[in-house]
Amino acid sequence: MKQSTLFRRYIWLVDLIYRNDGITRDEINRCWSRSRLNDSKEDEIPERTFHRHKDAIKELFKVEILCDRHGENTYHIADREALKQDGSMEWLLNTFAVNNLLSECEDLKHRILFEPIPDGQQHISSIIEAMRDGKVLNISYQSFRMDAPAPHEVEPYCLKIYKQRWYLLGRRTDRDVMRIFALDRIKSLEQTSKTFMLPDSFDAEKYFENTIGIIVEDNCPPQTIAIYAVNGQQNYIRSLPLHPTQKEYETGSNGAKFSIFAQPNYDLIQELLKYGEDITVLSPIWFRDKFREIANKMSHNYSEE
Repeated sequence: MKQSTLFRRYIWLVDLIYRNDGITRDEINRCWSRSRLNDSKEDEIPERTFHRHKDAIKELFKVEILCDRHGENTYHIADREALKQDGSMEWLLNTFAVNNLLSECEDLKHRILFEPIPDGQQHISSIIEAMRDGKVLNISYQSFRMDAPAPHEVEPYCLKIYKQRWYLLGRRTDRDVMRIFALDRIKSLEQTSKTFMLPDSFDAEKYFENTIGIIVEDNCPPQTIAIYAVNGQQNYIRSLPLHPTQKEYETGSNGAKFSIFAQPNYDLIQELLKYGEDITVLSPIWFRDKFREIANKMSHNYSEE
């Protein structure tokens, strides 16, 4: 059997057990009998094959499938919370699970719509390999502010996805500064023979912990920012928090007040502006004044000449 076929079967099994916490072997077999991955039209997954799949899943994905011997011998993921908190693993499983489902439901493809993703994904494998091997990259990069691409020698530290775009965080060797590169603006990329050591002190999550988006500003300390949301937007902010530090500190009949502890950077400003008049920045005062200034400029743009 092809490795790609086996891989899809592993994903199928993990996703099935993850979505149906506490599923019996009979239920797994019924689902397998209907799956398009079941090329041989088997009525069940043979016992030895099932346990081989479990072992391979544990080795490949570090996801352990356990059997609860009490009651109906149901299967579940050993640590569901850890899987939920592992963003990269959850993204991987979700992506392949959706692909599996689409392959099983060819007639539904035109009814499942995706947002377009900018170019740049072709560079991901090369960047991950360079991160793994500690290799310096030569990047030809053209930002939206530049008329032509420019060369950069970069030590790749981490990758991050934000609003459908992939970004590389790396240290520019010529200036000894950290820099963000949008993958869709990379014109070419190649590994060099130069190597680097990732500093022991570097923690990707900690680097971005006080930031919304991908911009970490050196002279922009994080602070408590309070906002007031109305007209139902408070429900959206509750369900998808602006930042992990978000707290709802006052709830009224018409709206709610929230606070976050983050850098008041460009990405946060853009995120709040999308709510228009349904969000008011309350504090700090200087940040509130910034939004007043933006609102005045927007009003001027629409004023009658």
